[in-house]
Amino acid sequence: MTSSSEPAHNVIVFGEAGVGKSSLINLIIGSKRAETSADAVACTKRNQEYEVTIDSRKFRIWDTVGLDSGTFNWLPAAFAERPLKQFLSKLFKKGEVDLLVYCVRASRATRALVRHYQTFYSTICEGAVPVVVVITCLENASGEMDSWWTKNAENFRRYGMSFAGQACVTTLGEDQCDSASLRERRASSQRAVHELISTTCGRHGSRLASGDTGPSKQRSIAGLLSSMIPWLRPSSPE
Repeated sequence: MTSSSEPAHNVIVFGEAGVGKSSLINLIIGSKRAETSADAVACTKRNQEYEVTIDSRKFRIWDTVGLDSGTFNWLPAAFAERPLKQFLSKLFKKGEVDLLVYCVRASRATRALVRHYQTFYSTICEGAVPVVVVITCLENASGEMDSWWTKNAENFRRYGMSFAGQACVTTLGEDQCDSASLRERRASSQRAVHELISTTCGRHGSRLASGDTGPSKQRSIAGLLSSMIPWLRPSSPE
């Protein structure tokens, strides 16, 4: 049993606009508190926290402004990234980033996947914080949702993106699950994400300060990923 005095672990959910970050937040916390949009339009306009208890441990789940929001015209991409960079840098310097959750839409593949991974994991957090990936919008996938990762994991590794864990999910709300199969997929998705967070976030005291990883490692990771960006084709991963 975890001590009640243990501080809440900070879990940062980030990703492009319209990939379902807010819907993922609602799945995690088990209630419809984060504002969502029915289409691929950015709806989160500021970083917002939500507290949840998983396996008797407290977590503070952060919903963040969608990256590349400029694609949808309401907010230039540079302005969307700037506050998130500042927010994450501030938390990291205080040793208060416990887990990064990279939210990726199954049907979307862009060069930005590598760029955002590089910026927020390798550069700002210096590779010193666990990062996991959650693949969304798999409610209509044929076979098991996890099979998506089996087919596409190599594409992520090929471009230098490694993760401490992954979950393939649907983030449909309860009111959208109009069949027994969808309700089961939603329930299994919630279990999978809860387990992912619980097993990779601070279980062994992994809350690290920014000095725990040297600048040479930071530069080597960033340099490797930078060299790969020009060759990333939109078709990968699928």
